[in-house]
Amino acid sequence: MQTFQKNLITNSNYSHSTNLHNNGLVGGKDQEWNILEDVSQNHVEQPKSPVDGEDMGELEYVEKLNRFDCPITLNPKTASFVDVGIHAALRQRLGRSTVEKHLRYARFMENHVLSVDFRNPSYENFIRHMDYREQIEQASPNALKHEWNAMRMFLRSYGISEWNYRLPTAPKSHKRILPFPDVVYKFFHHQYSKDKYENTLFQYLFYHSFMIGWRVPSEICEMTTNDVILNGDGTGCIVITEPKKHMSQRTVFPRKQILDSRTHKSFKNWIDHWRPKVENQYSGDALYLWPSGRPITVRTLGHKLSKYGKQAWEPFKPYDVRHWCAVSRLIEQKVNTGSFDVLPVKNWLGHEKIETTMNYIRYSEQYYKQAPYDWIKRVLKFHENVEGENTLKSRYGHFTSVSSGNSPRELSGPGRI
Repeated sequence: MQTFQKNLITNSNYSHSTNLHNNGLVGGKDQEWNILEDVSQNHVEQPKSPVDGEDMGELEYVEKLNRFDCPITLNPKTASFVDVGIHAALRQRLGRSTVEKHLRYARFMENHVLSVDFRNPSYENFIRHMDYREQIEQASPNALKHEWNAMRMFLRSYGISEWNYRLPTAPKSHKRILPFPDVVYKFFHHQYSKDKYENTLFQYLFYHSFMIGWRVPSEICEMTTNDVILNGDGTGCIVITEPKKHMSQRTVFPRKQILDSRTHKSFKNWIDHWRPKVENQYSGDALYLWPSGRPITVRTLGHKLSKYGKQAWEPFKPYDVRHWCAVSRLIEQKVNTGSFDVLPVKNWLGHEKIETTMNYIRYSEQYYKQAPYDWIKRVLKFHENVEGENTLKSRYGHFTSVSSGNSPRELSGPGRI
């Protein structure tokens, strides 16, 4: 198995204690925590991805390996991170995207100012890191959950019994901020890069992602040119591979403006006119390619989507495209049928449980009250042909959510719930 070189940062100067100090912190002496307070001000909850070209998909060859060649347990002192990833894929039967996500968090934990020693794993070392993340850096329960899942993957690889760590209770609900349609429209035309191809790549990626609502970035990276089926008459479908669900597939049937329109950033325009500009011997059949001609990769794509998305709309997070699609499609059902019909939206997004889709209803209701028209049509710029626009004009006057794309109450900013 190939090795993966890492810079191991140790932190042996701080002792762990399970006693609460006067300042309410769990950990070593007060002054020991204070030494690191300045570092926490610049905390980033996930590690930065490498620049384009460094992320080569280190686990892409896992499918070719023989399970008989994989040990039952690994030696933590000699096993590389890739060895652990291979063990997780073959022995723990985790999906490749899940393994790669856990490895990203493990690298972050290893290089943290209070690092986790994966060569000599101990509960004391791990809990000190988690206490600092929770109480000094104010990491969210969701971020801590990702790190705990990464540690569990390593423990199983090493044959170590799972530690008795309990995550903090996560809030059952939280506010979700989504852009209104005209803000989303700006994503499709924003200038992201001076490189003409890269700029166009991300305009198309944002267009397709908001319209399709796939899981970002894993499902995007699995797309191939063969997954886009065009019939030549404006009809067709795309097949989406779902790494989260053990590479199962779902089929969606986008409208013409998304699939093969000549005047929109359609899949057909991308395949016929832009992808060929960089295609080379490294491209394979990947749908989206870096300017180098190599297929896009999860780690770098997630980082760049976040970076470029914030240029168009500062609160942006990559998974907003999926949340926005869920809400806009529920609003579409409301406009067309008079109710928030969750079943078509569940099937479109590939939710296993209908309860997951139903969680979006309350957001859809609140956003629909502020912008009661078909959001997808609005983004596709039907302008005056948007259903119900005349009614909106009579209710809100000239500066309505249709004319601005924003909330009647917050014409200058995003919707906040």
